[in-house]
Amino acid sequence: MRRGRRDPEHLEPGDVVDCWRVELIEPPQRLRLAAEMRLPGRAWLEFEVTPAEGGQGSVIRQTATFDPVGLAGLAYWYALYPVHELVFRGMLRGIARNAS
Repeated sequence: MRRGRRDPEHLEPGDVVDCWRVELIEPPQRLRLAAEMRLPGRAWLEFEVTPAEGGQGSVIRQTATFDPVGLAGLAYWYALYPVHELVFRGMLRGIARNAS
């Protein structure tokens, strides 16, 4: 699923990251990706970074949004919800580990 990136260090709207396209980027606090895989609906993955209380470190909030199309879309979302929970939780842990 890996497609080439324009630049390995910098992202801009329209850039491709694996099966996602950068829809919005507001460095260093916000990144929204739109899914480009075949789905019964539309999907986005968003990351928001804010300073932690007390001024030490940061808090990363990851939000997965799915806009289903029809019953197939609803069935897809609810059937894969547990898998997505594990995948996205692991992704967030990896990001936090690499950031520290």
